Amino acid sequence: MLKLVQLDNGVFDLAPEDQNATEDEAAQAAAETLVYAILFTDQIAPEDRVADSFDQRGWWHDETRGVGLWYVRRQALGDKARNESLNMIKRALEDKSNALTDITVTDTTDARNVSSVILQITGQHNGRQFIMKTSL
Repeated sequence: MLKLVQLDNGVFDLAPEDQNATEDEAAQAAAETLVYAILFTDQIAPEDRVADSFDQRGWWHDETRGVGLWYVRRQALGDKARNESLNMIKRALEDKSNALTDITVTDTTDARNVSSVILQITGQHNGRQFIMKTSL
């Protein structure tokens, strides 16, 4: 089985799942792969956010796929952008997969960090509890 692993902020690779992984480790890897796939797939930007249709990204065939975090990143990282990101992420994780439930998204970024957002995401994936951290 393959899993997504985050190498750097927004940089991912596929890696084989460890054959000796416990059931809990395999469940955690599955939850993380699903969360990464949802959060780091670009959604088409609304025209009021990105007017140039050649710069709207996303998948033309299904405009609802993915999340709009990429166009939120195009603005200054203030409280407004952080709150919009947190709300967008929570809504996307709840709406894009029936396997994810009881999602909590917490900003754990150090107050002095002005260039990124570090999140702790908790919830259940197929009835199993998971906890993960990721940076945007």
